[in-house]
Parts: sequence; C-alpha cells; structure tokens
Amino acid sequence: MSDPLIDYFSPAVALPPLFPSPFSHTPHPVARQAAGLLQQRLMRSPVWSHDFDSPDGGKMFGVLVVRDGSGRVGYLSAFSGMVAGRWQWPAFVPPVFDQRQREGFLSEGEARLTAMVRQIEVMDQAEERQHLLRRIELLRAQEEDALARLRTHHAERRARRHKLRSQAPEDRILVARLNRESQADKKQWRQLKATWQEKISALSRSLARLDDEIAALKRQRAKLSNRLQQQVFDGYRFSNTLAEQRSLRELFEQGRVPGGAGDCAGPKLLHYAQRQGLQPIALAEFWWGASPAEGVRHHGHFYPACRGKCRPILSFMLRGLPQEAPPSLGQGIAPQALETVFEDEHLVVVNKPHGLLSVPGKEVEDSVLLRLRQRYPEASGPLLVHRLDLSTSGLLLAAKQASTHKALQQQFIRRTVEKRYVALLARRLPQAQQAGEISLPLRVDLDDRPRQQVCFDHGKPALTRWRVVAREGGLTRVHFYPVTGRTHQLRLHAAHRDGLNAPIKGDELYGDGDGRLRLHAQRLSFTHPLSGERIVVEADAPF
Repeated sequence: MSDPLIDYFSPAVALPPLFPSPFSHTPHPVARQAAGLLQQRLMRSPVWSHDFDSPDGGKMFGVLVVRDGSGRVGYLSAFSGMVAGRWQWPAFVPPVFDQRQREGFLSEGEARLTAMVRQIEVMDQAEERQHLLRRIELLRAQEEDALARLRTHHAERRARRHKLRSQAPEDRILVARLNRESQADKKQWRQLKATWQEKISALSRSLARLDDEIAALKRQRAKLSNRLQQQVFDGYRFSNTLAEQRSLRELFEQGRVPGGAGDCAGPKLLHYAQRQGLQPIALAEFWWGASPAEGVRHHGHFYPACRGKCRPILSFMLRGLPQEAPPSLGQGIAPQALETVFEDEHLVVVNKPHGLLSVPGKEVEDSVLLRLRQRYPEASGPLLVHRLDLSTSGLLLAAKQASTHKALQQQFIRRTVEKRYVALLARRLPQAQQAGEISLPLRVDLDDRPRQQVCFDHGKPALTRWRVVAREGGLTRVHFYPVTGRTHQLRLHAAHRDGLNAPIKGDELYGDGDGRLRLHAQRLSFTHPLSGERIVVEADAPF
C-alpha cells in the first residue's frame, strides 16, 4: 500500500550507494531533484495562509528521498517548527511528538502559569506594597537631605578648627578642646545615620515580607515551567536501525536541550521514515521566503543540518545506516602550499591556502601554527599575530619572538594595520553600488556554531568598508577593508540582507558552496616593530 505522505517520482539521476551526510553543504542530485518538486508545489497556492515574503516570514523546508517496501522511490516533505501557527499540514510529515498529549498537559500547565503571573502582578502592585515603597523612597530622600545639611555644618566647623590649630599650634588646651569637638561631630553623624536607618529598616522589613511572598510564588512558577519543559522534551523519542532509542534529553550533553531541538525538518523526516519502515536515501534542506533579520538564509538555497540542534539527533538516528562520512575540514594540504611571502629574523608573512586551519581545531591538528612551530622550533611566544578562517586564503603575519609578537599585536589593537581582502560576490551588484561601509554587530549562532549572526542586543560591533573593483558577468569583484576583525565578518556582511545581500561565491555557510570560498587576504601593511619601516606585502588572489 502506498504511503499517502510519499510523493513518488522517477529520479533523473542515479541513487547514491550510501546515505549522503546531512552535514554536507551540497545535497545529492536526487535530493535536489526532490526539493525542486517540493518548491514547485510551494509556488502554487498552498493550503495555509502564511506570507513567506514578509519580514522574518521565511522557513526551512526539507525533503527525504525514500524507498518503500515495494521498491518504489519517492520523497517525504517537512518544514521546521510551525507554519501559520500549526505543527502539521496535509502532505507534510507530522512532528515527532504526540500533539494531543502535548496539548493536554500544556494547556493546563500554561493556564496555571498565567494565573501565577497575574497573581504576581497583583501582589507587586498591591496598595500596601506601593505605600511602603513610597514611604521608603521619601525617607531616603529626607535622610539624604538631613545628612547633606549636617555634612555642610561639619565642614564649616572643621575649617574653623583647622584655622584655630594653625594659629595656636602650641596651645594644648585649645587643641584638646578642638579634638573633642571633632569627636562629637563624628558621633553626631553616626547617630543621625543610625536614626534614619532605624526608620527605614522598620519599613524595609515589612516590604521584605511582602517581597518574600512574591519571590516564593516566582520560584513555584519557575519550577512549574521547568517541569512543563521537561514534559515537552520527554515527548521526543528517537530510534535508529539498530533498534536503539533515546529521549531528547539523553542526546544532549547534561540534558541541556536547545530551544526548538527536534522540530527541524531533518529529524522529523527521518523519524517518520523509520516509523513507517521506509529506507532513507538522501536528505536536503532549503530556505523558502524572506531572509531572517539575524542569520543569513537566502530564498531557495540549500543548507546543511545545523550543528547545535540537529547534529546530536541525526548522528544518533543514522547509526546503523550505511552512510558517507561527514565532510572533513583542514586536511590534505601539501606542506609546500604554505608559501613564505616575506621574512626576516623577527617576523614572517605566509600565504595561507584555502582549507588550512590557522590554529589546531578540535578534530584536526594540522594548521598554519603547527607548521610554523615545526619550521621555527626556536621561536618564542604565540607566533601567529592574527587568524584567517579555514575557508579564507591569503596573508598571515607571524612573529618569531614574544616581544615582536606583542608589538605587532598592539598595532592590530590600535587598528594601524591596514588589511585589504579581495572577494568575488555571487551576484552582480547594481551599478549604483560602488563603495560604502557596513556596520552590523555580530555574535556566534549558539545553535549552529561556527555560523555567526547579526545581533543588535548582544553582538560585538563590526565595521567593514568596501569598494567594487569590477563586474564580471553575473558576479562582482570587490575589495573589503575590515576595520574590526570579527569571526566571519566579511562573509556575513556580504551575505546579510542588510549588508550587500550578495554572498561571497563558494561560501558554504552563508551562500552556496562550490569547492572554495572566493575570499583572499590580498594586502597587509604594518610597521616593523624594530626598524620602524612601513612594510607592505601583497599576494595575488588565486581566483
């Protein structure tokens, strides 16, 4: 019997012998074909009322190519989270959790939480509490005024004593009297402060009793909220072909589950396929609609499964399934590929190839730093003065002595080092766009490291100046002049909708990967720490 959620089709390409890694930046052609069919459906009138072109209206969709029990090939469709306020729509796989069960305990729990919030608001605004707050505020103002008057009075008496002491420094009787007067002033100050503190403390104790009742109710609310969250998490159970089962909390370190985990398209698709006994063949996820305000997603572009929320889940669900290894990074770079561009007894500038890490990573040790340490075993200090992304090629500056390193790093901190990058954008910029600057604060995407995102609340300031060099067909060659040096700054400023809205060609994180990122640190200018000479080094882009 055919599964009603499978859209059967005749693949125009050969099926993969192994399940392609969902963390690959390039989906298998059969998954792209299925995604194209889903996109055609999305362009027609869907059953929902949702404006994907509205600000933040975009959504991630996914397809999973499967083979059913009779050997027929088709694909399943899913969307991440909810669409138009609903978890499920016809022709799309359901969420992992049981909706009726969740709605049952959530509706009751949320009603209790709402009642608690209202009760807290009533207690917070109660007339008795507000009266105490006003009285305490008034007393503190009166205390400050009284202390200020006494402080002025004591200052005048202190000035008078100082004058008398200077006029008769040998008059012991006078000096003793003045000292007693000084001690009396200090005692008067302490007594006045104590009097006011006693008045305020009496009211503060009454206020504290009321606040303790509010705090106790807030703790009850937090406890109930946490219990509801754990019940939500317990509604997600995943399995794999080895007949293993895990709850959502078991799949994340110390049970710290990110918000929205388990609701992405990938886990939903694999969960449904396994429950229905379908063989997974290939997975693809793509963005549909307007780009989000924070991260970078472009309409119709494919993206790998996210690392923060999906990697622990998918890695477990794919156990036992013959699959390709996830993409390896920073490996297989020939030793001679790290070319020396400038060198003296104090420092060296190398031309880093694309695909080589600047410093060792968690899984890959080979890096520019490791190779430099091997090349200069007598060098002291941290060597590398700055870094480049794995995918970026170009000039890197290293110091052979710790003192040289410190001096060069100060130049980076003071922003006296001039850097120029060349990039090839995957879109032709309009003729009116010739040069400008981009100021978008950045922070790491906690759910999908190392991806960065724009965040005006918690991001670090990031400023990039740019200039068009040439328009080459449907592409644009630009020079970037980064003023700050945030992670992925140039890549995100190029791709973001509020930046150039044009990803750098080959950007597997913020655009479409196609072999390599067309971003190269082309020019570096700095002052030699010892000679004071201005050093300018250039290396042509390999694209």
